[in-house]
Amino acid sequence: MGRIDKGNDKHGILCYLEGMKMVLSEDIVSMTDFARGTKERLQVLQESQRPCVLTHNGRAAAVVLSVEAFEQLADDAEEHRMDQRLRAALAAYDQGELGTEGPEAFARLRRRALRGRTAG
Repeated sequence: MGRIDKGNDKHGILCYLEGMKMVLSEDIVSMTDFARGTKERLQVLQESQRPCVLTHNGRAAAVVLSVEAFEQLADDAEEHRMDQRLRAALAAYDQGELGTEGPEAFARLRRRALRGRTAG
């Protein structure tokens, strides 16, 4: 979960969202201001690797990220999802659930692979 600190940062307030630092005084921008300075704002996004919250009528409307920040966020989310699946499988094994036997598991994988080749 994220947290907000009134810390020693020169801008007064920092927000941390699972490894993404935001400077609230710089990273919240109206859609109008973003549109007026798109080139400059995109450069700041790439340099800072921080998300930018766009507002419309004073309310958060969208979040803009650099491609690199988005890819990192997506990778982190996938890693977390896989970690959760592994934890669930280990917990099930601890409860006595032995899962699928090898021959059946490989047969399922082969069927999925074949479906993937015919679909593309």
